[in-house]
Amino acid sequence: MTRNILIVDRSVPPSGRWCEAFPDGRVVEAESRPTLMAGDIVWLPAGYPAWEALVAGIRAQQPDCGVVVLSSSPTTEEALTALEAGARGYCHSFAVPTLLREIAQVVAIGGLWVGPELLSRFVGAIRRQLPESSEPLESILSARELEVARAVAAGRSNKEVAAQLGITERTVKAHLGSVFEKLQVRDRLQLTLRLAGRVTSGVAD
Repeated sequence: MTRNILIVDRSVPPSGRWCEAFPDGRVVEAESRPTLMAGDIVWLPAGYPAWEALVAGIRAQQPDCGVVVLSSSPTTEEALTALEAGARGYCHSFAVPTLLREIAQVVAIGGLWVGPELLSRFVGAIRRQLPESSEPLESILSARELEVARAVAAGRSNKEVAAQLGITERTVKAHLGSVFEKLQVRDRLQLTLRLAGRVTSGVAD
């Protein structure tokens, strides 16, 4: 069962809308070091001191835990920072309860949420950071690397990719590292955008 946990600063009361969205949710202070479980969704205000490090720390403690960053003034730059730190969601602090619940549903199944308007700006910013290349992916990656890259870009975890391709997770990680290096991307998000719109003829879906 998914647990929604809101990290708060002791001097700032929790959002009424968040509490309405998740009446069974937990409100805790970061200093209390709550024990996290796989499947938990942690909501963290961007105004919290050193929130980027806290996001990374939560993901390191429990990789299967989703983190959503709440911002009172959302920006493309802050969204990039949040996602690069390991967050799976980024939204306005005053989002309505129905939207907060929708975000939780998306993150719970391994999806990514940044909102449609911000997503458009966000994708444009990421694309400008990626190296230009007209060289076909088939000439850059091996057939197996391309299979791994496409599976990861489709949102599958290393474990799911391993099961799909009949290889070990260790092998998936090795192929993924090679893919990152060859395509000059830093993470799964950049890989997904690098592959977006590219047609490959050598590997079927």
